[in-house]
Amino acid sequence: MKLQLESNHLYIIAFSHKKLPLQLIGKLYLNSAEKEIYTQQLQQIKSYFDASEIMHISTCNRCEFYIVSKQSISKEQANQFFVDFYNHLSPEEKNKLKKKSIFKKDEMAVRYLMEVTSSLQSMVVGEREILTQVRMAYETCRDLQLTGDLLRLVIKKAIETGKKVFTETDIAKNPVSVASLAARKTKQLNIPANAKVTLIGSGVTMQTFMKYFHNSSYHYTFVSRKKEKSQALQSKYGGHFMSLNELKEIPSYPTDVLIVCTASPSALVTEDIYKKLFEAHSHPIIVDLSNPSDVDENVRQNYTFEYIDIASLKKQAQENLSKRKQSIFEAKQIIHQNLQEFMQIFKERCVENIIKEIPEEFKYYKHKALNEVFKKKLETLEPTQKQLIEEIVEYIEGKYNTVTYKKLKSILLK
Repeated sequence: MKLQLESNHLYIIAFSHKKLPLQLIGKLYLNSAEKEIYTQQLQQIKSYFDASEIMHISTCNRCEFYIVSKQSISKEQANQFFVDFYNHLSPEEKNKLKKKSIFKKDEMAVRYLMEVTSSLQSMVVGEREILTQVRMAYETCRDLQLTGDLLRLVIKKAIETGKKVFTETDIAKNPVSVASLAARKTKQLNIPANAKVTLIGSGVTMQTFMKYFHNSSYHYTFVSRKKEKSQALQSKYGGHFMSLNELKEIPSYPTDVLIVCTASPSALVTEDIYKKLFEAHSHPIIVDLSNPSDVDENVRQNYTFEYIDIASLKKQAQENLSKRKQSIFEAKQIIHQNLQEFMQIFKERCVENIIKEIPEEFKYYKHKALNEVFKKKLETLEPTQKQLIEEIVEYIEGKYNTVTYKKLKSILLK
């Protein structure tokens, strides 16, 4: 069964932690916070592939593009475009991008997206945050008027599928995510009871991290680009809050633990910030949940500190995967069932789109018959006779449309 809407096709070009190093995925970042630049970048991709719709999903371990186009796109063509698009990469990185991309079309693309929303494609299988991330990515692209009817239908069904997997299997039993793994690993570092903890960022991942990390004895400072966002976390967990600019202006702000997770395209924890927080500290702890990294490379190379980043959590993620094999099997069964249901519904939508013009065409010929072809003859009739003929034509039109629609739909669905 082919997925098509008036010869449109759905393509997915994905760069995932399953095939590429996280450091390289971090370099594929598009800054959705800068709406104008972000829109221009997606419009550039949309234009190249002659696409009617486009959607972009970016998390700490994936960068994916969902494209609807009438153009026949090959994997080689897609790979070459993105190698040129990310022209800041080294030749070695470009070669990896070419060889390790994920390319899906039509039904396989829908299946892949359902696996994404069910967390089967996540670094940590069973993490629920992916549902929110997909929904927010779709809403962002929809609000930028980059999506249409096909992606709306696909995303709606994919999110429904993900929710069903989380509800009807144990895949999210004892919830695990990158954020929760990081929180557990951080707690194992014997942080002092009265530790000063500074958190930069206020997104979904940081909120999840705090659910598992929170200790009422810690002294928190929440920092965000927009002060009101850091205030929301402060009102829940106590402590202080400030904007990122305010932190930069403070000469010194002694800290024991720094948690950082933002969507910044460049590193926020520069040497200046590091010294401000840890200059007199003998054993600093930094948890970096961003990709690309929020900790400047010079800081990582020139200073000694306990460092937890996404890459260091991979081993724990693999252990988590082995414990969820039965749930993964059950999830794939749900995905298969939902995929078949969706493809049938979508096939019917395609047929409806094909035959929906028939009533308009009949109406056009009815109008032409009454007002052009037989106009003079009708003018010779009595008003009651003319009215009767118009009623007969209206009746035939209604019955013709109903019968034709049913017959054509039946034939096309076969």
